[in-house]
Order: sequence, then C-alpha cells, then structure tokens
Amino acid sequence: MADYLIQNKPYEKRGRSACSAPYISIGISSLTGKKSGEVNLDARIDTGADITCIPRMYANTLGPLMIGNPLTIRGHDGTIKRVWTYRMVISMRGYPDENFAKSCRPERGVLLTDSDIGLIGMDIIGNCRKLTFDGVSHEFSLES
Repeated sequence: MADYLIQNKPYEKRGRSACSAPYISIGISSLTGKKSGEVNLDARIDTGADITCIPRMYANTLGPLMIGNPLTIRGHDGTIKRVWTYRMVISMRGYPDENFAKSCRPERGVLLTDSDIGLIGMDIIGNCRKLTFDGVSHEFSLES
C-alpha cells in the first residue's frame, strides 16, 4: 500500500500567478535553537528548481539562522552569483490529512528569496518515492 503524503490535491492559482500549480503547506524551523517554534507558509512544488527556496520574510522570523554553504546559482534573469544557503528543517504537511507531515533537513541548505511564496525543489522532491501530476484533473499526489 502506498504511503501518500499528498493524495489528489487540486492545483491552485495563487497571487499573481499566470496559471494553476501544485501548492503544499509547509512549516520551517531553525536549527540554531535560539528561537523555538515553526513558521507556516505555502510552497509550490517546482521540478525546475534545483534547490528549495524560502521567502526571507518568513525565515527572518525564526531568529538567527545556521549558515550552510556558499553556492553559485543562475537566477531567472540569467545572472550568475555566489550566495549562501541556510540550514533549516522543512516540514511538508499532508493532504487531505494535514496532521500527517514529513520533515527533512536539506543537505545543502535552502536559498532565501525576496518572493512571498516558497518553492520545494528537486533537493527535496528527489527524496520522495513518487510525484504524480494529472494534467487532465489538475491534481497531484506525492508518495513519501
């Protein structure tokens, strides 16, 4: 029997997005132990993102963050720059059962962005058993 974290969740249209996409609820927490708690936000499943991206405005509420490694990245506009990653725990909430969650600590850390939405990249997706997109019903499932 499959162990689904997300099962048949409809795509959603958020903010200024041009089209509907697969979104999940996540929680982020710091590894420094300086400030406890978890911050909840929405994130889009993005198979085009190599690394998970977290909005800076949410990450900053966690207090001091543990710095990861420097990484050379190419932005959407083609510019290449060297940036730091940050280490944190990402908890992906289930659907339809939001009490079911899967937590991970991305090995390379995550990128902080000025966006208002998170992106779950291939660094996390690649550790899941199966991700299915149904273009006809506009639903997706994630087997953990």
